[in-house]
Parts: sequence; structure tokens; C-alpha cells
Amino acid sequence: MSTLSVHNLQGISAYNNKIGIPAGHKLGEGTGEFRLPNYPSNAKPSSPEVGDVILNSTTATLEVWTGDRWAICGGGNRGGSAANPAESAGDAYDQGNQTSGTVWVTIPGSGAFQFEYDATDRYGTGDNGWIKYDAAFFGANNSAIAYTVYGSPSTIIPAFNTNSSSSITNDTISAGTHRVGREQSHAGGNSLSTIRCALPRLTKVKYEASRVAGGNQTADFGAFTQNFSGIVNNSPYQNNGQGYWTVVFSGNASGSFSSDMLILDNGDLRSGNGSYSVNTSVLSFGTERGSATQVPQVIWGTTDAYNEYCYTNSWSLWLH
Repeated sequence: MSTLSVHNLQGISAYNNKIGIPAGHKLGEGTGEFRLPNYPSNAKPSSPEVGDVILNSTTATLEVWTGDRWAICGGGNRGGSAANPAESAGDAYDQGNQTSGTVWVTIPGSGAFQFEYDATDRYGTGDNGWIKYDAAFFGANNSAIAYTVYGSPSTIIPAFNTNSSSSITNDTISAGTHRVGREQSHAGGNSLSTIRCALPRLTKVKYEASRVAGGNQTADFGAFTQNFSGIVNNSPYQNNGQGYWTVVFSGNASGSFSSDMLILDNGDLRSGNGSYSVNTSVLSFGTERGSATQVPQVIWGTTDAYNEYCYTNSWSLWLH
């Protein structure tokens, strides 16, 4: 046996600076140590080659580049059970859950939940791993998922109720359907009516909904005023505004509308009372958002306050 003592080994440019080990030979570690290159989750190599292996220093996991993603070596099967939930749909896929069916994913502050799961690149965006969060899912889990029903003044209080235009009891919460606004007269002043539900961590979302607007003063549609602080903090900011809108909020209360809100319904999809549908393209934050202290939310709302309202009779979010 011979010993080669060097500080650096490097390939030559004719072979793309690679060092090869001939077939039938192995690189052994002897009795020493072998150190893998390590990177945090937000700074992995931008141009990896299939088979590259790194240590993710953020999650303390070994990851291999498969050609389209960094997959955790050996899986780990995070997302395979309630006791070992994934952090997001994308995380579930990266953990080795590559067959459609169901996965367990955490909603920060609410717990782990079993979601319908699509392991494919569902919308052709290059993203594998999507979970379905819809009215039925929320309704079945409403006792565990954090949500807020807010209205000020009281004449604009919303409710999980698509049976009544004025009741503030949550009669249809088990179905996940709701109403923002209220069929009551209003003395004036700034107002806000919102319903919000906690979401898992996510990067992208696809939204569909079926809605019906009404009221004896006729629902006022139009692009809504994007008051970030007012919406995030449930602080009334407009006197008899317009639009019945829907957004996904990243959970970052120190952020801005442009970076921390995805507009699913701008509030201007029809004119006057009646039914309409929402069907968005895939919308993206660019990077995965959400944490234990910054819980993402879907928020439905309006500042239209004078005997006007909007039912959401069905809704679904596919989250990546």
C-alpha cells in the first residue's frame, strides 16, 4: 500500500474538471473522515449534476440531485404519518412520498392533518407534490384548524353561514362555506368583514370558488383597496368600499402586499348581485413561506357595508 499526501485534488478542463474513479475501483475512507459539501436550504448549488450529494445544514439531511429536485437520501418518509408530518406538500414529495394518495402535513399552530395528495407536476409548473385544502377539508377539521371571523361594526359581522344573509351563527361551518358582509343597515364609518383560515407552509397556490353576491342595496364590485396593515391586523380602513376579495397571506405581518399577499379574487369579477366563479392560474410567492410564528392564511373579505354580502358556496386550494 502506498500513501499519497496532497492538499488539493483537481481535475483538468478537458474532462470538465472532474476526477474519475475507474470501473471496478472504489474510493475508501480508510480510518479517517469524509466531509460532504454542506449548504443551507436557501443556498444549494444552482447548477448541480445528477447524483451530486450534499448535506443540507438547515435540516441536517443528506440530499441527492435527481435531475429535477434535491431529494432526501433514504426518504425519511416525513408526511407518512400523523406522528411524522411533512412541513408542506413540496416537503412531502422531497421526503420520498412520490405516489399520489394522502399525506400528513402540519398547519403551524393547529397540528398535523391528512390531506389529499397529488405527487405529480399537477399544473405543469415543474413542481411535484400538491395537497388539496378545500371547504370540505376545513369543515371536517374546523374544531382543530385556527380560524377567525371578524366584523366591525357589528352590522358587517360575517359567519360560516350560507343559509342566512344576516345571521352571525356558524351554521354551515361543518361544510366550510361562509358569508362575508351582512344584510343589515349601517350607520357609516370605516368597516371590515373578514374570514380567515390557517394554512400549511406553501410556495404556490391554485384557487377555485363558487360565489353568490346579494343584498337589497346591491353588492358593490370593483378592485379592492389593498390596505396591507388593515387586512393583516383586522383594522377597519374604509367607509363603504367595494369588492368581495380573497387573498393568501404569507404570515409575515411586517411585509407588504407585493411580497406577502397572493390575490386570488380582486373583487371585480362581476357587477351587482348574482353568482360567479373564480378559477385562478397558479400563483407563487417565489419561495416557501410560513413558520411557527408566521402562519399563512387564506382570507376572504370586504369593506362593502350597507346591506350587502357574498356567499362562498364552494372553494378549493391546491397548495405546493
